Amino acid sequence: MAKQASVVQDGVEQVREAVRRVDQGFRRIQKQVETRRRRLAKEVTTRRHLIEKRAQRELGRIQKQLQKQPIVKRAEALRADATERIEGAVSSFFDVLPIATKSDVERVDRKVSALGRKLKEMEKGQGGSAEA
Repeated sequence: MAKQASVVQDGVEQVREAVRRVDQGFRRIQKQVETRRRRLAKEVTTRRHLIEKRAQRELGRIQKQLQKQPIVKRAEALRADATERIEGAVSSFFDVLPIATKSDVERVDRKVSALGRKLKEMEKGQGGSAEA
């Protein structure tokens, strides 16, 4: 009976040792996979940055080439002219209407604030002499 227990005990130890080896092997493989994943992530990030830089340079080059084209220069001139005309039309439209401009409103607001401060100072002065 002791011999059977010893055989069973040996079998259990062999199974435990096999499980430990499998576990160690699995952990080793996990570390390798994690190392490869990090390396790959770093490589992907580096390549993405390189591609972005290359694309930005190419885009800048294409933009410069387009700006040299006569039709683009003409379109830019037309846009500037249209902007100037629209601003002039809006300005003349608002000049006809009796509407205060932003600068007028700001100027009046500053004057009202200054008058409010002076009034408070005067009230303090009268309040102080009334108490005396």
